[in-house]
Amino acid sequence: MPLAVYSLTFDNFQKCANMWAKIARQIIRYRVAIIIVLLGFTSVMLYQATGVKLMYGLPQMLPEDSQTIIDWRSFQDQFKEESTVFAIGIEKDLFHDVDVFNQWYRLGRDLSKVEGIDTVLSIGSAFNIIKDTSAKKFVIDPIVKGPIKTQQELDLLRDRYEKLPFYKGLLYNSENNFSLMAISMSNERFNSTDRSAFFNEVLTLVEQFEEGNKVKIRYSGMPYIRENLSALVKKELGVLLMLTIIITIIILLVFFRSIKPVLISMTVVSLGVIWSLGLLNTLGYEITILTSLISPLVIVIGIPNCIYLINKFHSELNLHGNRAKALTRVVSRIGSATFMTNATTATGFLTFVFTESILLVEFGVVAFFSIMSLFVLSILVITITYSFLPVPDENKTEHLEKKWVVSLVDLFTHLVRNKRPLVYSVTVVIALISIVGLLQIQTSGNIVDDLPKNHKTVEDLHWFEKNFGGVVPFEIKVDAKKPRQITKSSILEGIEKTQNLFVDDPSFSKSISIVDALKFIKQAFYNGNPDRYELITSREKAFFSDYVENSSTDQGLLTAYLDSTQQYARISLQVADIGTIEMDSLLSYYSPQIDAIFNPKREKQDSLLAVIAKETDTEKADSIARYILKRNSPAKRIFTDLYSEGDTTKTVDLDSVSFAKNDQAITLMKQALNESYLGVSITGPSITFLEGTNYLVKNLFVSLSLAILIVALLMAAVFSSLRMIIISVVTNLIPLLFTAAIMGYFGINIKPSTILVFSIAFGISVDDTIHYLAKYRQELRLTNNDIGLSVQLALKETGVSMVYTSIILFFGFGVFAYSDFGGTQALGILVSLTLMVAMFANLILLPSFLMSFEKAMLTRWFKEPFLTLLDEEEDLELDDLDFRQEEDNTTL
Repeated sequence: MPLAVYSLTFDNFQKCANMWAKIARQIIRYRVAIIIVLLGFTSVMLYQATGVKLMYGLPQMLPEDSQTIIDWRSFQDQFKEESTVFAIGIEKDLFHDVDVFNQWYRLGRDLSKVEGIDTVLSIGSAFNIIKDTSAKKFVIDPIVKGPIKTQQELDLLRDRYEKLPFYKGLLYNSENNFSLMAISMSNERFNSTDRSAFFNEVLTLVEQFEEGNKVKIRYSGMPYIRENLSALVKKELGVLLMLTIIITIIILLVFFRSIKPVLISMTVVSLGVIWSLGLLNTLGYEITILTSLISPLVIVIGIPNCIYLINKFHSELNLHGNRAKALTRVVSRIGSATFMTNATTATGFLTFVFTESILLVEFGVVAFFSIMSLFVLSILVITITYSFLPVPDENKTEHLEKKWVVSLVDLFTHLVRNKRPLVYSVTVVIALISIVGLLQIQTSGNIVDDLPKNHKTVEDLHWFEKNFGGVVPFEIKVDAKKPRQITKSSILEGIEKTQNLFVDDPSFSKSISIVDALKFIKQAFYNGNPDRYELITSREKAFFSDYVENSSTDQGLLTAYLDSTQQYARISLQVADIGTIEMDSLLSYYSPQIDAIFNPKREKQDSLLAVIAKETDTEKADSIARYILKRNSPAKRIFTDLYSEGDTTKTVDLDSVSFAKNDQAITLMKQALNESYLGVSITGPSITFLEGTNYLVKNLFVSLSLAILIVALLMAAVFSSLRMIIISVVTNLIPLLFTAAIMGYFGINIKPSTILVFSIAFGISVDDTIHYLAKYRQELRLTNNDIGLSVQLALKETGVSMVYTSIILFFGFGVFAYSDFGGTQALGILVSLTLMVAMFANLILLPSFLMSFEKAMLTRWFKEPFLTLLDEEEDLELDDLDFRQEEDNTTL
């Protein structure tokens, strides 16, 4: 390297080391002012933390500009959904027990009186439609007008329901007569701050019925699932936080055998937790299943900072016993390294911002700033606290020489020096086995996938799926393309055919649409004759119009399934929580069939378009195109408008338009045909969850690749050696491959709650690489570029801290295994295993690479980096700094 460049990097090195030394001195000099600022800022963040709220509802995994989200928002606006439906089911045939039926009837009436309940629908509160011939209108008539007195009366009621096909499979299962009650809750009350109190009021009434009648009640519906998920997230936050604190304190006590380092470390992470929660509320975010993990993560990730800094402080004291000098060296020697390790870890989280998923973006932003704040807190709190405390006794630093740790590091050194072929062989075998496991990973996700299989919410959900088909909304929207066209006979027949597609599919509940409402009305017109429960014909519409228009209410039968313009209609089903793989298959199966029902000409016309595009005979191509357009009036009108570029004064003569080898004309024709077809779209929470899961998985590799790239760039700034960056990345990819193998072999699917594993683990595991390589580079200076000796000395110096931090991280993330959420359990176990493998990789594989490649790994840029990290100040003779003056100024 040219001398000028050498001088540049060395000058930069001097400035960097002096900068950190200066920071250390300023911290000590202004420690009282810094304490005041820390307390003030923490008070503000504590106040903000008290206002943080739990997120209600399913997390949004898709970006706002996603077409799936746009379709769902549009659907909600068009059909003005103002209530949320909560379902309860009873495992009893109510038609065979008068007392229980009457109690069910009273329960419905009691629930309807609760503030916030809009309607209650069950076999005790259902209605019939009666024709009033004199007034020429339909009248809503309650089927049950009061308590049932005898079994004979109940039998007659059962016969009456049997003659009302509208309610079969909707309110009761005709095979075993299990019944359900649909409770519509106003969103205004249910989404308010007293949601839990409101929900408990409803559940109390239901539980009283259950206990009083000795029957089994099942609960489900999206409101119930969401409320339970919110409650579990709230519980998780407290339990995991407490367990993490307890485990961390125990491990720190075992390591340090002193209460002071433990209290200092817990102060750092406690402040970090307060700041993270405060930041969450300051940014307007809510606690989700992911952001609830940030507080435990802050503790687990913050403790290694403390261990490295405290170990370095004790190590310096053992060398010279000067507290001021030791504190200054702690900051000046490993300040950069600590900053870089926090930066790389935080970067692993920040890459989630590029997914554009609201769920992950919020998690990534808060996690990034929380991790970076840990760096500030650890430097400030540890330096200031030890500046006030007396110098520790020698027995307080015995943790630096624990026999078992020293023996373990000696074993690593032996393997690196003498068993490198074995190390490489084991690595290759692990990599090959891991690749096989990686290929077996599947992508899947269920709405309740993360709940324990024996959780009541899951059991009740399966009961509803078995008896009523499912509870997750699945909506099909039909667009007639023009207002007041949706009730055309051809479209209504298409809706009926679409509903018939799902009749025999056990994954779906009974569907409801305007067609069912019209069938119910037709049956009423014919005096309740069940044989007349069929679609109204075109000739019959005139007879019904007066009755429908004169009716004061239809109980939402028509308005709930039509928009106000009568251009859109909905077909409402509930689907089982079958998982994203099965849901993808269902959509692939049903979507083309539904489209073929409403647009039967599409397939033929598309095939003719393909012929036109390939046809070289001009006359034949033009003839086919004109044939298509002249038999599709809407398409012809749209095409002429497009072809004339919207100029209505122009007259387009189709006979004069040439389509052969005319890409513009063919493109306009395709557009015209597409706009002429009826619009059919499938939406609902089931679809947004499916698309959200697929979206996150697709972006997993993007975020992980970005994390690797950014970390590589950061390390390039530190080590300025391409070879060193390559072996560093390879070393840390081995643990990720190992984790992927575990997921593949043990059937742990990639889903929203497990995609975090790789980015988190990579960001944390590379910390050990930075610490080791920084120390290795320093040893090269001291040993005059003796690679073998430098590798061994770096192992002995950093091995103890790396073992300690790895154990902390292993048990810290292992605490997540006590979570009630399966995804959180998997996240904790997988990250724990990954980081433990990463420790072995960084203490065995990485040094082996350095020993094997020797001179090839030793470059001038690596010896003289652009950015310096660790205690290389021997060249700068920092020992000559005036520490005595510093002691006088700070009165230590």
